[in-house]
Amino acid sequence: MPNDNQKRTAFSRRDSIKGAAVAAGGTVLGGTAAGAATAAGVTVLGNEPGSLGKGRSPCDDSQDLALVNGRFLTMDDKDSVLSAVAIRDGRIAEVGRHAQALGPCAQTINLRGATVIPGLIDSHVHFIRCGINPGHEVRIIETATSIAELQQMISERAQTVPAGEFITCIGGWNRNGFAEKRLPTPSELDAAAPQNPVYLSETGGGGQAITNTSGIAFFQSQGVTVDLNAGTLNANQGLAALQAVQTDGDKQRGTGEVMDIASSLGLTMIHDHGGLSGLTSYQYALNLWRQGNLKVRQRPFFWSGDDPGFSIEQARILNNFNRLGDDFWRPIGVGERLNTSTTNPDFVDACRFAASNGWTLTQHSLTLAEVQFHVAAYQQAATVGPIDQLRWSLCHVNPITDDLIQAVVDLGIGVNIQGTPYTSALGSTPSGPPFRKLLDAGIPAGGGSDATNVAALNPWLMMYYMTTGKNNAGDVLNPGQTISRLEALRLYTIGSAYLSFDDDRLGTIEEGKLADLAVLSDDPLKVSDDKLRKISSVLTLQAGTVVHGGIGTPRERN
Repeated sequence: MPNDNQKRTAFSRRDSIKGAAVAAGGTVLGGTAAGAATAAGVTVLGNEPGSLGKGRSPCDDSQDLALVNGRFLTMDDKDSVLSAVAIRDGRIAEVGRHAQALGPCAQTINLRGATVIPGLIDSHVHFIRCGINPGHEVRIIETATSIAELQQMISERAQTVPAGEFITCIGGWNRNGFAEKRLPTPSELDAAAPQNPVYLSETGGGGQAITNTSGIAFFQSQGVTVDLNAGTLNANQGLAALQAVQTDGDKQRGTGEVMDIASSLGLTMIHDHGGLSGLTSYQYALNLWRQGNLKVRQRPFFWSGDDPGFSIEQARILNNFNRLGDDFWRPIGVGERLNTSTTNPDFVDACRFAASNGWTLTQHSLTLAEVQFHVAAYQQAATVGPIDQLRWSLCHVNPITDDLIQAVVDLGIGVNIQGTPYTSALGSTPSGPPFRKLLDAGIPAGGGSDATNVAALNPWLMMYYMTTGKNNAGDVLNPGQTISRLEALRLYTIGSAYLSFDDDRLGTIEEGKLADLAVLSDDPLKVSDDKLRKISSVLTLQAGTVVHGGIGTPRERN
């Protein structure tokens, strides 16, 4: 078993120099090989020397490598645990202790006991909305447990943000998670980022946000009222003021930055559930896709929540090819809302329309009345289309009852369920969802966050809630419905992959599948509950290419 120093490996971009990332304690053998990355306690063996400034090497585009001496939680049908994996041309070519580097350009990484999982997949997240949030987000504060820790995280973020530009975090955290149970003061934010305005709006905080001294000056110049002593302001007004001065370039940068954040947590694919007016905001992720720099695979659902009827949903179904795309970008259906009212009587006909045209559908279903209504509508849709084969699902279903669970089983549909109440206060409703009952019923299920403006993006916080039932203050919100850590990991891997028709290529560590992998800072099956919340990825691979923790970038497309 690796010791703490071996487990806390850190592949930092700051250590990347001309194709090799070398941190304290790491050794690179075989020259400065393209794609090599090492960190404390991890050794990279480079078979083919790099170009060393002499032009391109024949191995510059190689994605071939072997990860050895690890603990691979495969998430296959047997929950096998392996020690080595070989990757060739972006796919898993061999598994088991005899797996080794294939070909003259392959690299070998000695993991020294580190735990590896399939890349995590968030089956319900408003990811694009997070990418276009204004400012430079410091989303890591979702894990902060004190004002001092918050300050440290902001201070570190400030080292990467130009002076005078906003450091922000729009939702996903709140004061309940701090030992002090209060917001930071303007002076505390000033101390953390003396050269930057700071703006933080909390989830479940009554629409309140906090800013520092230079932030106060900005918001006052925009006509926003700010409490000068506390530094507090209305979150909606604050966000609108920041958006008013935001540029397309800012949104493009922010979209790239949120992908970096996701990769650092081990997320390699998301199902985007919209929440945006129109589809123009997807252009920033599409730009990255066209450039070959999409570090997190995208599976968007077409949102029609701004439509009082169902004309937008019908137009999108009739005027788009169904699930057209590639392994990096592919729309998968319509949802999470088909119109502004979740219980519109015309929803039944909308479901029948989607089913008869062969489209996948997912629907926001958070109250008992919604769940009842949507199950009945799905039953009608099942008479005109194979909604089980189309992998329809319901979102959230926190208050679902035993009889409705059986109805879902009978329909053969799935659910995408989240740990969103992690930031809810004790006594808030709805709590749930009933993870234990849903899994015991055998319902196909994917794990997610509902992030970011209303929930934390961090998948490890979601899995903490799933496995403990506790919120960020340590209060038990979901007694009797917890699941094991392995079950939570399965929700976030093969479970989510199933809902987007990706289970044949992603979600498990098996031969022939795409090599989306995350080497973790700790073993999620063994660490304490508190350490579970702090897990991150020290090396994230997308189809065998390093997208976090080293020097790799996604492959360029011809």
